[in-house]
Amino acid sequence: ENEERAKLWLNRNYNKALEVQAIQRRLERLNADLEKCVKPIRMREVIEGNLAENGQEERMAEYIDLSEELSRRLMYLVSLDRKTLDVIEKVDSSILRTILIERYINRMKWKDIAGIVHFEERRLFDYHLQALAAVLPFIPKEEIE
Repeated sequence: ENEERAKLWLNRNYNKALEVQAIQRRLERLNADLEKCVKPIRMREVIEGNLAENGQEERMAEYIDLSEELSRRLMYLVSLDRKTLDVIEKVDSSILRTILIERYINRMKWKDIAGIVHFEERRLFDYHLQALAAVLPFIPKEEIE
């Protein structure tokens, strides 16, 4: 049961990586759209503030607002990554830390982790349970209850 609670807490980071990738792709598309929007506008219009005439000002402001909102979310997710790493780093065993980092930070598959630590997958799962038990005392209690 305790190992399951640790696993759930660590999995928030595992799943977060998918959201980070989605936000990064969205930011790339936003920047490309914004660039398409800005290119036709002459620099003089930008300087003089004449963007309202062709409706571009509002559209650009929306792009910028959304971009800033996504960037804030991205920074929050990165802070979760740092917090998770800070917790994992408190585990005494290097091998247990490696297993936790590769699985929950780097999102590696079990067979790939087994290759890195040179264990059979079955033995790796035993070490994984040990790693979960070892990390549990360092997870803030208010975040797992």
